[in-house]
Amino acid sequence: EWTDGLGSTLIRNAVADTAPDKKWVVFDGPVDAIWIENMNTVLDDNKKLCLNSGEIISMQGLMNMIFEVADLAVASPATVSRCGMVYVQPDLLGWRPVMTSWLSTLPAGVTNAHKACITSLFDWLVPPALRVATKMLRQPQAMQDINLVVSLMRLLTAHLDDFADPASEALRELSDAQQAAWLQCLFLFALVWSVGGCTDDEGRRTFDRHLRKLLANQADELACYITGEYVKVTTPFPEGKLVYDFMFDKARLKWLPWMDTLEAAPLDPEAEYSSIIVPTVDTVRYTYLLDKFVQHGQHVLFVGPTGTGKTVYVKTHLLNGLPDQYTSMFINFSAQTSANMTQDIIDGKLDKRRRGVYGPPAGKKMVVFVDDLNMPQIEEYGAQPPIELLRQFMDHGGWYDRKELTFRQLADIQFVAAMGPPGGGRNAVTNRYLRHYSLVSVTQFDAENLGVIFSALVDWWLRRHAYGPSVAKLKPAIVSATLDVYAAAGAELLPTPQKSHYTFNLRDVSKVFQGVTKAGGGVEDGLAMVRLWTHEVLRVFYDRLVCDEDRTWLGRRVVELAEAHFKEKPDRVLGLKSPGDDDVLIGSLRDLMFGDFMVPGTDAASRAYVDIRDPARLYAVVAEYLSDFNATSKKPMNLVIFQFALEHVCRICRVITSPGGNALLVGLGGSGRQSLTRLAAFMEEYELFQIEISKTYGKAEWQDDLRRVLRTAGEANKPVVFLFADTQIKEESFVEDISNLLNTYEVPNLLAAGDLVPIFENIGGRAKQAGMDGSKEALYSFFVSEVRRNLHVVLSFSPVGDAFRDRLRKFPSLVNCTTIDWFTAWPQDALLTVAKSFLANLSGMDAAVVGQLPGMCVLFHQGVQKLSARYLSEQRRHYYVTPTSYLELLLSYKTLLTKRQAEVSTIKSRYEVGLEKLATTESSVSAMQQELIELQPQLEVAAKETDAAMVVITHESAEADKVKQVVSKEEASASAEAAKVKAIKDECESDLAEAMPMLEAALSALNTLTKNDITEVKGMKSPPAGVKLVLEAVCIMRGIKPVRMKDPNSGKMVDDYWEASKKMLMESEFLDSLRNFDKDHIPAATVTKIKVYVDNPEFMPEKIKSVSSAAYGLCCWVRAMEAYDRVAKVVEPKRKKLGEAESELEVVMSALAAKQAELKVVMDKLAALDADLQEKKAKKDKLEHDVHMCSVKLARAEKLIAGLGGEKTRWTASAAALGEQFVQLTGDVLLAAAQIAYLGPFTAVYRADAIGSWVTSCQQQGVPCSPHFRLESVLGDPVKIRQWNIWGLPKDEFSAENGIIVDQGRRWPLCIDPQGLANKWVRAMEKSSGLIVVKLTDANYLRTLENAIQFGKPVLMENVMEVLDASLEPLLQKQTFKQGGATCIKLGDTTVEYSDDFRFYITTKLRNPHYAPEL
Repeated sequence: EWTDGLGSTLIRNAVADTAPDKKWVVFDGPVDAIWIENMNTVLDDNKKLCLNSGEIISMQGLMNMIFEVADLAVASPATVSRCGMVYVQPDLLGWRPVMTSWLSTLPAGVTNAHKACITSLFDWLVPPALRVATKMLRQPQAMQDINLVVSLMRLLTAHLDDFADPASEALRELSDAQQAAWLQCLFLFALVWSVGGCTDDEGRRTFDRHLRKLLANQADELACYITGEYVKVTTPFPEGKLVYDFMFDKARLKWLPWMDTLEAAPLDPEAEYSSIIVPTVDTVRYTYLLDKFVQHGQHVLFVGPTGTGKTVYVKTHLLNGLPDQYTSMFINFSAQTSANMTQDIIDGKLDKRRRGVYGPPAGKKMVVFVDDLNMPQIEEYGAQPPIELLRQFMDHGGWYDRKELTFRQLADIQFVAAMGPPGGGRNAVTNRYLRHYSLVSVTQFDAENLGVIFSALVDWWLRRHAYGPSVAKLKPAIVSATLDVYAAAGAELLPTPQKSHYTFNLRDVSKVFQGVTKAGGGVEDGLAMVRLWTHEVLRVFYDRLVCDEDRTWLGRRVVELAEAHFKEKPDRVLGLKSPGDDDVLIGSLRDLMFGDFMVPGTDAASRAYVDIRDPARLYAVVAEYLSDFNATSKKPMNLVIFQFALEHVCRICRVITSPGGNALLVGLGGSGRQSLTRLAAFMEEYELFQIEISKTYGKAEWQDDLRRVLRTAGEANKPVVFLFADTQIKEESFVEDISNLLNTYEVPNLLAAGDLVPIFENIGGRAKQAGMDGSKEALYSFFVSEVRRNLHVVLSFSPVGDAFRDRLRKFPSLVNCTTIDWFTAWPQDALLTVAKSFLANLSGMDAAVVGQLPGMCVLFHQGVQKLSARYLSEQRRHYYVTPTSYLELLLSYKTLLTKRQAEVSTIKSRYEVGLEKLATTESSVSAMQQELIELQPQLEVAAKETDAAMVVITHESAEADKVKQVVSKEEASASAEAAKVKAIKDECESDLAEAMPMLEAALSALNTLTKNDITEVKGMKSPPAGVKLVLEAVCIMRGIKPVRMKDPNSGKMVDDYWEASKKMLMESEFLDSLRNFDKDHIPAATVTKIKVYVDNPEFMPEKIKSVSSAAYGLCCWVRAMEAYDRVAKVVEPKRKKLGEAESELEVVMSALAAKQAELKVVMDKLAALDADLQEKKAKKDKLEHDVHMCSVKLARAEKLIAGLGGEKTRWTASAAALGEQFVQLTGDVLLAAAQIAYLGPFTAVYRADAIGSWVTSCQQQGVPCSPHFRLESVLGDPVKIRQWNIWGLPKDEFSAENGIIVDQGRRWPLCIDPQGLANKWVRAMEKSSGLIVVKLTDANYLRTLENAIQFGKPVLMENVMEVLDASLEPLLQKQTFKQGGATCIKLGDTTVEYSDDFRFYITTKLRNPHYAPEL
């Protein structure tokens, strides 16, 4: 979609303006060949701007264009011919008109006499000084004459504050002569630091010599350049030092050495090493110049080599040395810095003051410090966009808003910049921009200054820990020896394209002393101090070296310097027994290790940085840390601990425990950089953070991760290691941000205002304790300092290819702000240790052979390294031999050996079993014939015995049947009798069943009665009629007679049961007598009397219950007794009849039992006879079966011997051959594993050479192997290979080997397949398994991969180029882990279950690809 740019907008606005004024559109800046070509239609006579949108803007006649450019290097003739050319030659203008204009701007206190004096000084000294500066000196950054003179004017103006008020006291106290002298000295000072301030150390000496001659009126060869009269200088520079070593003291009217202006003060013993600045001549004079320029609103540029303190001087002064109205911001330029990025960084720090005007908060002035100013890459047409943007501000006071396309005026902003000399990745900056700066060249420290600086630092450390004289006396030696190592390294170890990181500066020297101070107060004596110093020098200078020649040279130099400065012999310092042996020297240097982790569990403050002299204990401690890590980590590491790993773990721990310590680990993939970093972070109890690359991972996700790690370090106050690998660089802007992190510990515009609010809330308390005020600037500064203290960046880069060298060139911070640890190829001892560890538990082979295997593995690995070098030189094909390939060899060997031994053992066992069966068959034929002869007589005897037994059992069976018939008749009559008895019994029981429930209910009712109930009835004076009725019935049942009494109504004598009842109730056993009443013998008279009561309607239990519960129970009892008696009279005759019937049944059953006993005797006899018969039959059947089987076996054996007699010889030979093959598997499988691990990328000729030499080595070392080794013979399956051929694999041996490598390799195959043969073969082979084909260019290929991994489908990724997507790395390395009991893998930001059936194939059509070692 078309959007208007700035040019079209400005031109359209100008066209729309109807005012009759002339309108100019000025293009100020370098010409770009593309856009200037598009302006041709505007520059033609028709003056039309043709836009890509199709719009055509016709310019008015009053409109014109001006192009202001530095040169026409990229302008086409078509453009040049359309414009009128005006070349402005600076030499013709000269500096005098500028000076004349400048004089009119001087303060009011500068009189005409003063101006005349200044003019005479300009005319006298400036022309010869310019000649010296531009033609006789080396300028690190070339400046034009007029720029130098303007710088002189600026610096002189900055010193004329006293002349602002003509009536000032300072001026009144001076005479005219003194004022003239004052101006002379200030002019000379400004001349030295402007015209003479743009050169290096040697140039300063030259300028000093010529200036002193000029002041002494001895112009010599410069006389022809002097355009003014000689002026007698009242106060010339003192002798003995350079003119650069003095400043003019206006109060005393004399020159003073810089150091005399500073009050001496000891260093703060509680300060952190990294925050200490030792005052020197350089710190004083550069800070003074910086202060003058900044406070007078002038831009200043410091130019000097890396490590000369430019950044430190500027940052320290901007943060701590300026008045409160100044605020500052820092920008680090790199090769990737863009104009947009620069604009966003600065705009992000500015507030809107009014419409179109932006600046720092009101009342403030902002100083923007741009470090590495000349680092931005020069674009195709020669411009540096960030530089041009800053120049736009300096020329025009602002820049355009990219969205609104309106001009943003920037107020109260000035720039301070620093940069290294152009060259080596640093570019020349256009003079159109540099003219705005006053340039100050920062020179390298001289030996005297360096001695002062580092002697002060060592003295600070010694005093802080109160060291005794045995260590303190070594201070001069430590300083001088370190500086000698630095000088020697800088002179001998020069950078080359392969060693582009061989750049040493004072940061490295400082790291040595910082490392020494890590020991705190733990250095015991002079020897320990020398070992500590040697160790720190090695870590800083030695660890970055790439080859053994450089390491040997530096090692010898360090040993010599230790002996020269410390007077310690090498054997005492390093234990060198053979000082002349290079290998012994390298080994001794490797053995020198320090660390603070030897006591696990110690808190950070208590850890001691000590000399580790016990390798066994170091091994045990690190192994314990590794075990703890694996026990707690979701991604355990299967590491083998050996000296090489221990060395690098110690180095990484040393770096990350140093304040501001960052590491650059350089090595091939698989060398252990990331694993050892994880282990080191765990050992130091630091959090480790690493980004997770996915297909959609971009700038936004990267910035989210950066915010997370910065907040962890700064807000949460947790020590964190940020591990970042070059395989994770999806955009080069990532490296730009890493560079900023290393330099300033912040990433510009990363944290928005909304992000900072919660951060400030959380760190406010800590900041207050640290003495900070609550302002946003102070809190942000505290946050950055916390990040600096807690964050340690560890970069894991590969040195292969141009990318590493290019990044070091584009981003100098990668070298300057890190400690480099170069991971060399694994040394022989490391390879041996790993092989012994992996091959320790091999079984089924001779111990002597097992002892030779690790050495053979090392031999193969080193042999392939030489072969790959030859392959590169002869075929120009790249192949990297990495530790990953070595581990692949070891793991493949163990896996394949176990598999092949099992296969060969199984086949051999089958042959041996067959031979054994043949031998057994031959020996058993005669035995079977003899057995058959012996069995025939036994069979005849058994037949006769069986027949006789049959006759006896037939007779006995007939007798038994007769007895059985008699018993059956007796059983039938007994059964009939029993049925009759049962019928009578059932009838009795059914009649009883009628009365029994009533009886049980009556007894239950009685059981509910208590003595209290009886007492209640007994106590009734006039009981109810129902109660009396019940008690009368009870008395009748129990046979209790009534009492004769006179009836009060009639006067007659009547029977009264109440009195009798009361007596009855008074019986103690009354209730028990009822329960135990003899119900079976109730007299008939009693029953007759009771019958009257039972039939009485008033005697119903329900009615009685309503009167008395006690009477209810007694009523139920009476009725139950009557019912029982009634039923019993019916049942009794039946009972008698039942008794008679049972007696008869017993007689019948007795007779039946006797008959059954007789039958049992007969049947037992018959069963015994039958059992005997069955036994004889079984014996006969067994003999018949044995005879049959013996005959069958005999027949089969005769057939087997006849058929396989000729195979015996072949089987015997095959078994013997397999036995020999089993022995040779030890070497054959080793050769096969080596071919799979290493030789896949090589052509057939190189493979044959390697295999031939390996077979010879195996034979020499006594490792059994086939004399003519072929991979197809060892691991090939003829049936499978034939099927591969059908699927499209070529039929030659080389292709068969490739197929076996693809099939048997543990790693995923990457096939170099320019003809598409492998692609065709894989497609056919995996078609039945549901092969999925993807390309890296597919939009959703990662989603496809995730599904295939989860469901176990094969995937073919075709047509890959030399770089694969970083998000595939976990899959390529098979980084699986257990989660919830399932095997999982993390692909990008998604975790998926990993199926063991998943297979992954990669093909490329490139004929000679150059892949990274990690791949």
